[in-house]
Parts: sequence; C-alpha cells; structure tokens
Amino acid sequence: MRRLKLAATGSVVAIMLAACAGADPAESEKTFTAPEPALQGFYDQRIDWQSCSDNEGVLDVTDGKARDRKFECGSVQVPLDYEDPQGETIDLQVVQYAGARGVTPLVYNPGGPGGSAISSLPSMVDYVFTEDLLQRYGIVAVDPRGVGLSAPVQCLSDSEIDEVRSVTSEVTVESIRAESAELGQKCLDRSPDMAQHSDSMSAARDLDIVRAALGRDVLDYFGFSYGTFLGALYADNFPENVGRFVLDGAMDPAADVDAVSEGQAKGFEAAAEHWLEEASRAGRIPLPVDVDRAKADLRGWLDSLEDRPIPTSDPNRPLTKALATTALVSLLYDTDTYDLLSTGLTQAMRQFDGSMLLQIADLYADRRPDGSYATNSFDAFNVVNSLDYKEVGSEGEWVARAEQLRQDLPLLGGEFGLASAMIEAWPVESRDTRKPVSGAGAPPILVVGVTHDPATPYEWAQALAGQLESAHLLTVDGWKHCAYSRTAGDCVTSAVDQFLLDGELPADDLSCQLP
Repeated sequence: MRRLKLAATGSVVAIMLAACAGADPAESEKTFTAPEPALQGFYDQRIDWQSCSDNEGVLDVTDGKARDRKFECGSVQVPLDYEDPQGETIDLQVVQYAGARGVTPLVYNPGGPGGSAISSLPSMVDYVFTEDLLQRYGIVAVDPRGVGLSAPVQCLSDSEIDEVRSVTSEVTVESIRAESAELGQKCLDRSPDMAQHSDSMSAARDLDIVRAALGRDVLDYFGFSYGTFLGALYADNFPENVGRFVLDGAMDPAADVDAVSEGQAKGFEAAAEHWLEEASRAGRIPLPVDVDRAKADLRGWLDSLEDRPIPTSDPNRPLTKALATTALVSLLYDTDTYDLLSTGLTQAMRQFDGSMLLQIADLYADRRPDGSYATNSFDAFNVVNSLDYKEVGSEGEWVARAEQLRQDLPLLGGEFGLASAMIEAWPVESRDTRKPVSGAGAPPILVVGVTHDPATPYEWAQALAGQLESAHLLTVDGWKHCAYSRTAGDCVTSAVDQFLLDGELPADDLSCQLP
C-alpha cells in the first residue's frame, strides 16, 4: 500500500491565461463555454463568504491561522456524479485569503493528488506567493472532491495508516495485488460514494462551477505538481473559460502509470546522487565520497532496518526501512533540505537514534504527535490515482520492468516497480483520464519546468508544453520540485508575476537559475 504513492505532493512551504498586455485580470473579454442545462443550477450559485472563526474544520487544519479576518470561508455545491447531475450532491470547502476587497480570485492547487489546498493556504500566503500578487489577487484554496475538507474519502484508521507506512512488503505481483485490493475494498466499505467519484476529471469539472460561484467569467489558476494536471484537464475541457494559468512542476497528462513511476524513480535516484555527492564530500554523512559506493552502503543500511529497526523517542515506533525511505525521499525534493537529511541520517547511523527521520516521515504524511492525521492525504492519494490511471502491458512486462528499475537504480528503483499491478487489482474501475491534451482555443498558458525536478521530471514539462497549443515553457535550472516561491530569485518570480499581473509572457529565450 505504501508504494501506491506514485506522484508526490508539491512543496508548499518555502514548498492564467492572458487577454492582452497590461489588462487587468478581471477585465478580459471572451466567449465563454455555456453549462449543460442540467448543471445550470450549480452554475447559478454564488459563494457566501463568512468568517472562518466558527469553522472548526478549517481552523483545525490551519492551526487556527484562519481566524485572521483576511481569511473567509465558503462552500460550493457540485454533483456527486456528473453522469447523474440531478442525483446526490457534495459540498466543496473553499477558503479565500484576501488582502484587500475587490481583488481578483486566484485559485490554486498545491499538488498531490490528495494535498489539501486549505491546510497549506497560510504557508502559501506567507512563503510562496509574492506581495505583488497578494495585492492584486485573493488567493483561493479549494480542496478537490474527496480531499481534505471536501467530502473526504476515508479508507484507513490512524492506526492502520501507521501500520501500512511502517511496513515494507514483499515486492511481487501477488503481494501488490493483494495489498491494493484490500485497501480499495476498505475505501469502498467506508466511503462508497467518494471511492467511486474522486477522479480528476470530475475535480476539473468542479473547478468550472467554482469559477462561476466566484462570479468570474474566466478562471485564473496556479497549479503546482499534480495541480498542473488538474489545470491541463480544465484547459482542455473549458478552453474558453481559461484566464491566466501557471502550471509549475508540470505532469505529462499522457504518461501512463508505469511511465510516471519510472520517471519519478529516475528523478529521485538522481537527486539522491546529487545529495550524496555534496554531503559526502563535505563530510556531513558517514558514507564514502564515491557516489556508487555511498549508494550501495546506504542501500545496505536501509535493508538492515527490515529486521533490525532503530529505536526512536517513541518506544512503540522504531525507525523501519519503510519509514526511513519515506524520510529520505521527502527531503530530496529541495536542496534546502539536504542538510536536514544529512543530520537525520547521521543521527540514525552513528547514534542509532531514528527520532529525527521518524519525525520527518511523519511530517510528510501529515501525522501529528498525538497519532492523528491532519488530513486524509494518504487515502485520497491512493483513491484518486487508482481512478485516474489504467494498467498497461502484461504481467510479464511488469515484472521485467520492475527488475530493470532495480538494476538501473539500485538505491530507490525497487520502491517504484509494479505500478500497473496496483491499478489492476483496485476494485473500482478506472476512469482512465490520462491522455494527451490540447486546450485548443485557450489563451497563453505558462508552463514552468525545473531541469532536475525529482518528482515531476523536466521532460514532463516539455511534454505538457508540447501538447497545449497555447503553452509557453519557462525553463528553470536547479534541483527542486516546482520553481515558484518568494525565495526562487527575481528571474522566476518576475517572469511568473508579470504574466499573472500584466499578461506578458517571458521572452522565448529566457532561462532562469534557482539560487
């Protein structure tokens, strides 16, 4: 079950289309897509913004920060099933941060699938979006269907998630099938509706109802990581309703589940080599300077945790191979966390204390010190991916591909194999939403790709930019998942902000460098 985490959440702590240059985002003149008659009632609603001070769910996931008067809460009603719009409905939780009245709403998604936009909103306005953007835009967080506070899908209890996260299972087609079928059935048993209707295409259609509920003719949108896939689906299905779109840390909508798994395996292996080279040469970790030897030693140490986990500050939760690997991968998203990884690894290897790595793994999974999980990211991630992807190839091809990954990527390749086996065994039929997009008729869309992004490889940004007819690719050189933040440097922030604020695309030959 742990390996069902195929595409990682965008970095939201420290981790769209233009009308004409100089035009205000609120004043675009376009021809808009009319809603289907059966959906007209959903499109006629408007968000009734209220103080978040009495919204316990929002206050809980934002650690009380949403009490600030600049945060406003609302909800949007959408059909549970777009094939039956007169049937059951669900409510999407929406939170807006508005620095000033009358600003244009900018909807964003932080990644995932399964990442809660609402829980990340305070960090986004404090560390990611620039002051210039906050003066012109109200930042709108919408938890997609099945995620966070929007009809959340529930599969496992907190203790069950703890168990799944801490155990490394045998990597065979049979074991993966069994795990996937068991988890999927628990999702169906505990959340029968959302286990079947939390797919990304429905979430993209929800965004158009959110646009209307915001009183907007066009949707201005910023998607990070998986959020770029939602944005690409929206642009492909509602091109006339696209405003200014930025898609950072892009995914390739046409990539199948095995291609995604392999791309991430290669990306994280390369990031691990980059970290090992820097850390070992500086003497920050107890591993050889030679990268190949360091990888072999680290792999051996991780494997040793299978039978001999290391104690932590919690006597009931030793550091297992699975937890240590989670911590390792989570700190490879950004060079800014390399030193933290080196410190945690050194503590574990030299002092036989896995406390720091356990804490890091828990933070990545949204686990609180009391053992509860702040969001349903684990469940939602698995459900959405299993609805979006379709298995590809034969069982023999799956096994051969997994073995090749283990050979080519000796440190982490074994963690990314047999993705198709997971999807095949899932008890809900896939919607198979992964296919090329074009967004024909949409205005310019800014796609941002980082050359050494471990979670969404640069090739995916190139692929998305090649598929979207109006896309403009901004290349950013660096080792980081997603480029944009206040600390990304003037080249990145100026290029993105100028597009969002004035509709001006970066120069064709512009390439940025992360600090």
